[in-house]
Amino acid sequence: MDRPDLAWEENRRALRDLDRVTRFLLGAGSLVRTLVPRLLAGPRRVRVLDVGAGSGFAAERLVLAAARRGREVRVVGVDRKLAHLLAGRDRGVRQLRLVGDAARLPFGDGAVDWSLSTLFFHHFDAAGNRRILAEMLRVARAGTAVVDLRRSRSSALLVRLLLPLLGAGRVARHDGRVSIARAWSVQDVGRLVAGEPVLELRRRFPFRFSLVLAAGGRRSP
Repeated sequence: MDRPDLAWEENRRALRDLDRVTRFLLGAGSLVRTLVPRLLAGPRRVRVLDVGAGSGFAAERLVLAAARRGREVRVVGVDRKLAHLLAGRDRGVRQLRLVGDAARLPFGDGAVDWSLSTLFFHHFDAAGNRRILAEMLRVARAGTAVVDLRRSRSSALLVRLLLPLLGAGRVARHDGRVSIARAWSVQDVGRLVAGEPVLELRRRFPFRFSLVLAAGGRRSP
């Protein structure tokens, strides 16, 4: 789905497939379990920046889960592809949307309470992720949460079996295989953020990891 020449309808189909797989595997629950307890410890109204937002599906689940616990979460979604943001708008995902570069976020320091990303980390190498994490920490007053795929022996096989069974199209099946191949292990993530203000780094179901960094600590260049 990163290809700039991907046709509009293929892009929208792939996003729908990805969201359906995430819903079936309860993948958005990893973000909810990671961030909602921290939101409950803060103010009742929170502004969150979703970096690499895609359709905004995962952040929307966070909004709903927080609302059930008395917290109002307003989301600003940033993605470099307008097609991703428009797909979310057309499907009724409630958030502000902005086309932007994750490594040069168009916000001032401390502009939001939390920044987050889901299924975005594996798209980048170590240097790219360091730049993006530094930007996410810069714009967040409280901290940054990342939920992404975790490399494991079973995840690649499961993705190959499940995507066709769930009716995923050609682009989503290819993207799933590539994404699992590029996924990080928890140990590799730990080495990447060594020296950073890590509040949480743990395995999450299904084949995910969660990383939470506190704002205001040392940041990698």
